[in-house]
Amino acid sequence: MTLLHSSSLLLHLVALALWLGGIAFFLIVFGPAVHELKPGLGLKLLNRGRITFEAVSWAAIGLLILTGIVNLVLRDQMTGGHLGQYYLTILSVKLLLFLAMLVHHALGVFKYGPKIVVLMNETAGTTESWPEPLRTHWQKWFMLLKINAALGPIVTLLGLALVKR
Repeated sequence: MTLLHSSSLLLHLVALALWLGGIAFFLIVFGPAVHELKPGLGLKLLNRGRITFEAVSWAAIGLLILTGIVNLVLRDQMTGGHLGQYYLTILSVKLLLFLAMLVHHALGVFKYGPKIVVLMNETAGTTESWPEPLRTHWQKWFMLLKINAALGPIVTLLGLALVKR
């Protein structure tokens, strides 16, 4: 394995840790902590956290795609163009699940994110409770995050299976 390939694999793992770590932090630490605050402040902080998480996630996703392509090209060169049926099957399943994670992330960002912003502007931080329409959209956003939290380790294990072959 060349230095370039090792570096690309390391960057791939760093990007993965950034995305999945962000998901885990949001679900385990940030989300529950916000619920302990007053609703007006909690909603503002949750939305700021969402925006930051989404920006960091897109950077990590871009790096995952870039390093994934580099890793595949380098692996293809190492094997002389014969990746093998096992490798291609595992890679196909991994890419399918990664695509599902991308769809979930995009739904959260482009479908529920704008609706959350509109509803946040309507409440203007003066609310004493979580307004029901806003709560519903946050629950849908968090559900997509939870699905990705479940898929992420599976994709990671499939990636490890690829390195072993």
